[in-house]
Amino acid sequence: MTTAGNKIKVVCRIRPFLKTEKPDTAVSVESSTVLRVTNPRDTTKDVKFNFDSCYGPKVGQDVIYKTDVRPLVESIFSGMSATVFCYGVTGAGKTHTIQGTETDPGIIPRALEHIFMHKQRDAIDYDVRVSYYEIYKEAVFDLFKPRDAAGSGLPIREDASHKVFVAGLSEKRVTSYEQFDSMYQRACGNRRTASTKLNNHSSRSHAILTVHVQWKDDLASGRTWCGRLHLIDLAGSEDNRRTENGRDRMAESSAINRSLFVLGQVVEALNTGASRIPYRDSKMTRILQDSLGGDSQGMMIVNISPGEAFLQDTHNTLNFATKSREVVNKPVVHEVVEQRWSVVDRLQHHRGVGRAMRTAVVAAGGVAKRRWSEEAASSDTEDPSVHQNGPSSAGSSSNGVGSKRRVSPAMAPARSSDPGTRRPPLAGHPQPQQADFVQKVVSAKFHEISQKSESASNQIMERVMRIEKQLSGAQLDSTAVIDL
Repeated sequence: MTTAGNKIKVVCRIRPFLKTEKPDTAVSVESSTVLRVTNPRDTTKDVKFNFDSCYGPKVGQDVIYKTDVRPLVESIFSGMSATVFCYGVTGAGKTHTIQGTETDPGIIPRALEHIFMHKQRDAIDYDVRVSYYEIYKEAVFDLFKPRDAAGSGLPIREDASHKVFVAGLSEKRVTSYEQFDSMYQRACGNRRTASTKLNNHSSRSHAILTVHVQWKDDLASGRTWCGRLHLIDLAGSEDNRRTENGRDRMAESSAINRSLFVLGQVVEALNTGASRIPYRDSKMTRILQDSLGGDSQGMMIVNISPGEAFLQDTHNTLNFATKSREVVNKPVVHEVVEQRWSVVDRLQHHRGVGRAMRTAVVAAGGVAKRRWSEEAASSDTEDPSVHQNGPSSAGSSSNGVGSKRRVSPAMAPARSSDPGTRRPPLAGHPQPQQADFVQKVVSAKFHEISQKSESASNQIMERVMRIEKQLSGAQLDSTAVIDL
């Protein structure tokens, strides 16, 4: 079931000033939905940005979660998908917002605690599974596995229903928040981080935590529903002139900036109605495809740094966030349905199996013919005295034990005077001509059966399609066809 189109919700958050920074009023919250920023080109003027919610540096994590994030988390229990991702330059507070600390937990701990509280108070048996991975230099790595076992990364695939997934990614079943927190803290240690001039604990990869919740709402009807929650911490864009990165950090920064550039291209293409959306140009946008113009509810939390020193970065970030607000998603309620074949599909399948069987039998006949020929040829090289008795053997002992049967010269096979002439094959070993004849008979029989089955199946298919058309496209079971 598809709901009406919803635009991506954008929330803006300003981090506090650091001890090493001089406070100023270049960026401030004017109201709950308006942000005021000094114009970097003309500091005597201000620019205002409108978002769904705006939070100053004094607002805590709990307020942001309860006001904006909690409704999205609650929607997964209606069978919908939701995505929350933090965006901003390096050092703007994205990881703190999504992860938090032990004393001030962020979105991920609060969301999982909320899910397990919902599971405990509800009579429905929810199956909760989580996966956690990172995109590091355009390669996907499972964070629930050690780095040395990661190899060259995991591939991104698309299933039969055109849903994007990471092949080979581990999915852990969790039954309590304590179990999840233990796994999550260990996995966070596997994520790539490094120290730069602007951030002592800079994330060098995009990190994605996915939560799958599946349940049956009615055991009698057997209907199964699935909700998904994606919580994403995007690595921050970097100006290498300010971070003073070395060669390794430069390579990481280049991959991060490239993926964020593609993200901007995707948003621009969606807003302009372009015929091609460049999702596949980056692993990160490929994974975010459902959240950008897809069937998932989306929220972007824009983290910005205060102060005049970051005015240009802040302005660029807010401009991108404003464009992202125009992206429209069409959320869908996800029901887990096993794929069923129509009668026509089944007939087509069996006809294909028949063709493959005929091909296999004909090929086997050819192999058998070659084997028989080789056996007959090898028997010609054996000692003829083992298989036949000449006149010399007839003169042996006439009544002793082990005496050989007297064979008349007329009964003995004539031995060719030409050593190159081959003898007839042994009894029980068909000649190559016989094998070829058997293969032709088998092929002709299968061809006859094929023609009959093709004719019969075509008649049945035509009849079934006429009936299905009368029933307005309803699919029939194979038992219904037998009854007809």
